[in-house]
Amino acid sequence: MRLLGAVLIACAGILPAHAASLEQLDVQHDGSRYRLKLSARLDASMERSFMVFSTYRNLPLINDAVERIELRDGATPPAQRLYTRVRVCVWLFCTHLDQVQDIRRVDRDQALGLHADVLPGSSNLRYGIADWRMQDCDGQTCLEFAAELEPDFWVPPLVGPWAIERAMRREAIQTAQGIERLAQQGHSP
Repeated sequence: MRLLGAVLIACAGILPAHAASLEQLDVQHDGSRYRLKLSARLDASMERSFMVFSTYRNLPLINDAVERIELRDGATPPAQRLYTRVRVCVWLFCTHLDQVQDIRRVDRDQALGLHADVLPGSSNLRYGIADWRMQDCDGQTCLEFAAELEPDFWVPPLVGPWAIERAMRREAIQTAQGIERLAQQGHSP
């Protein structure tokens, strides 16, 4: 989120010892579509982590790549329509990912989650979905995130897929760490 903006980006390096424990991170592309799966354990309660993440105005605090966020009208309740602008940089080249997505809460099997559908006509994505799922794991949060995106802009064939994959990794890790950090700080919405 950045919710989907949370989805573009680079640095699958080692996480600091105090940060979210990364269990799985997989980014693939097939043609013009990119898929990301992330599993992590956050050192914060599920309730606190979900509250921090589902309070949309927290997104720039969770991940500083999120430059703008606004709720918009038009979603079918109980969904909410959210616009995000995310700054994405690869090397010295930076661009913005503008997304409008309908987001709805999904609670099942003692897990809390959000599902987002990108609205292509209002975004620079041809297609996009994302699912966030948080579950209690002995007082910590087991986080699962899956997204599939198709950019509506030209991606250079030789380095483009590699750069997008790196960017998606970086943003997913930074988002998990940001949720954990704010939840540990007792951040109030």
